[in-house]
Formats: sequence, C-alpha cells, structure tokens
Amino acid sequence: MNIDLSYLSYPLPTDIQMLYDSGRFTEMNRLIQVNLEKSLVPDLLRERLLYASIAAEDVVNAYRLTRAEALQKARTHIPDLSDAEWQQLTDERTLDWRFIEGEVRYRNNCVSNLLKTRPEFAAREKELATVHSRQAQADSLNSIIKTIQENGNVRVHSELRESITINSNSLTPGEPLRVWLPLPVAHAPIVSWHLLSTSHDPVQIADAHVKQPTVYFELPYEPGMTISTALAWDTEMPYVKMDQRMVTGALPSADVSPEDLAELEPHIRFTPYLKALTREIIGEEVHPLRRARRIYDFITRQCTYRFMPSYRSIPDIPGYFASNMRGDCGVQALTFITMCRIAGIPARWQSGLYTSPLDSGMHDWAQFYIAPYGWRFADCSFGGSAYRAGDLPRHDFYFGHLDPWRLPFASAFQQAFEPANAFMRYDPYDNQVGEVESLHGRVNINDLDHTHTLLKSEIIS
Repeated sequence: MNIDLSYLSYPLPTDIQMLYDSGRFTEMNRLIQVNLEKSLVPDLLRERLLYASIAAEDVVNAYRLTRAEALQKARTHIPDLSDAEWQQLTDERTLDWRFIEGEVRYRNNCVSNLLKTRPEFAAREKELATVHSRQAQADSLNSIIKTIQENGNVRVHSELRESITINSNSLTPGEPLRVWLPLPVAHAPIVSWHLLSTSHDPVQIADAHVKQPTVYFELPYEPGMTISTALAWDTEMPYVKMDQRMVTGALPSADVSPEDLAELEPHIRFTPYLKALTREIIGEEVHPLRRARRIYDFITRQCTYRFMPSYRSIPDIPGYFASNMRGDCGVQALTFITMCRIAGIPARWQSGLYTSPLDSGMHDWAQFYIAPYGWRFADCSFGGSAYRAGDLPRHDFYFGHLDPWRLPFASAFQQAFEPANAFMRYDPYDNQVGEVESLHGRVNINDLDHTHTLLKSEIIS
C-alpha cells in the first residue's frame, strides 16, 4: 500500500517558502506556528507546513560544515588543493552547499562526493590505498560482468547480518519500542532467500506480497541494545542481449501493473517540465527500447552523481534532478522511472544493498519492461560511474543488467510497512536500514547505529 504524501505537491505560503529556501529555519518555524495557531491556512495545508519543519531539520543536519571546515577536510585528502580550485568546484556544483541561518554551509560528505565523481582530483589523493581500492572495485565489477557475458549466467550465494544498536538519552529504560528491520523481496535478481536467525523473537514477519517487507519487533528499551537478523539469499543474473528487431511493444497484463505506468504523488509526477524534457530526450523515436536507452544515456552521460541529504527534504525528487542535473543513485533511478513512464515504458523501483566482497552499502536502481524480454534492469548510478571512468562496455552492461551482488529490500517506492508506523518514518520512501519508534515518536536517527556485515559471498554457478 502506498503512503499518502500527496500534500508535498501543495505549495507553501510564499513567505514560508522564501524562508525555507534561504535557510532561515528559526524564523520559518516561528511563522509556521503563527499560521497554525491563528488558523491562517486551510486544513489542506497543515500537513504541508508541519512537514516543512521536518525537512528543515534534515537540511540542518546534512549541511554542517563551514567553508573553512570543509576546505580543511578536503586538504587532508588533497594537500595541494588551492583556494581557486575550491571555488571552481563550488561554482561547478561538485561541492554541495546552501545557506543555513545566513551562513554558507557545505554538505557533510561533500569531500567524499568530490573524490567519487572527479577522477582528476581523486588521483591526487594522499592515501594511495584508497585510490587502489577504487580501482580494485572497478576491476572486480569488470571481472564478474565478463563471467556473466561469457557463461550466459551467474549465481551467487550470500549471507549477511543487519543490526540496529540504540543508545538514546531521550528514551527511558524499559519503555516500549517498535522496530522494523528490512527483509528481501521475492523479485529478480533474488531467486531464493531465508531468515537464518533473529536476536529477539519477532512479533510479525511480512507476507510475501509486501513490497517493502520487514521483520517487526516490540521490545523494552535497554541502553546500547542491539536488534539484529541474519539473512541468506541467492541471486542470479542471466545475460540477455536484447535485439531491437524482436521488441514488440506489447504489455502483457500478467507482467505489467497499471501502477507501473502511473503517477505517484509527490515524486513520480508528469510535470510540464519533465514531460517537455522527456520529449526533448527521446525526440521522434518511437521504439520503446531505444526510448529507454536515450533516457538512460541522458542521466548517465549528461548528469552528475551527488550525495544527497534526506529525501524527506526534497518535495519533488525528479524535478530536483532534472533542474540541477545532479543526484545520487535513488534520485537517478526515480528520474529514470518517471521519464520512462512519461514515454509509455513501464518502469518500477528496486532498492536495498550492494554487497560485493570488496564493498557494500545502500543502493537504489530501476527496472523497465520491454517485450518480449520482460523486466530488465537499469542502474544509472553504476552506469554513470562507468561512463566517467571511460568504461563504455560496463556502461552498456548496466542498461539491461545488474551485477549479482544485490540484496533488494523493496520492489516499489513509498510503501507502508505491515504493521504500519504510528509516526513519520525517517525514510518514508524506502527501507534499507530499518526504523525505530517509541510510544512518543520516531527515535532520532543520531541515536541509532545501523550496520550491515557481509558474512559470505560466493559464486555457486
């Protein structure tokens, strides 16, 4: 079931919007309270106003570095980075910043973003081990891709422990907590999975039909407590070389849901700008596979990867990407999905973890439907990384395929949990690390330590 966040599409009052955009959040929150207490806004906008305060808190947490702090952090990696280069990187939007209460603040991980997306600066990094690690990861991807292409398939068995450790001064020992940890979805590339163990007895394990499944716990709080699960799963990635001449454009009802072509407020919206941009990208092309490829090429070749603040702080994710030409894996995936649907191509969300033996972390990607080949994959983030590195074969691979090191936790965007949360989730769109709430509200994300530990990863066929 979709979470109703359609109110994020409603405009804020002009004065409050100006304060939000300029980062004057203290004054914005005061004015929101004035509006709410004096009933100066219709009931329809009340949730939108309250959400603006939540988004502002996320922005403040994400942009904490002064210019001096950010530059000092950068020079620990690139000692010879000049002031002029820093300004150039800021002007080129490689370094993400915004005003917070009248001062320029840089994104907490803007230096990591610089090293990830600008190879010429990463090559100057003091820690050569980090440079070698990035190359090893690229070599590992190319090796597994070669295996998939030569053998026509690969199957990988993996095991992982996921956990949340809770340590909060706002909680009282013994008070009830509700905890949700993610579980795999029964979708490709998963072919089978099972729950190996849990640290505590669960109250509920989601049914197979749930699109963001979880294992749910109810526990009394103990300072420093850890709730964990261990999972085992097999992924399979067959190599399918799609022949444009075989594509029919048919949409079998058994494989494609009306939701796969529909809008979903507030993010998957067919706005005038996105419709016009999609028309510009696809031009006069009518072939669905070539249409999808043009959208993929636009996102991976013309746009830039950026680490993002919480998605809760962005009221229109594809609109943000399309106007700023930047975004992380989820922003790119959601933009690809929205544009494909505008172009008449069914598309849907997948997200979870990337779990290779050399690296692991949260990750999002997309699927698109092409008859007679069915649901195929598009990983714009990995494809864009390959393109920046000049690796065109790897760039091509991620249009249609994935590496087998994936653990998908969601097969749709913006889905409710079962049982549902009582309060707004930290991530109302996705679920890669789990959620915790007390009887009084959601537990602060800073009081939670999320970890994923890969226990095993081996090619079995």
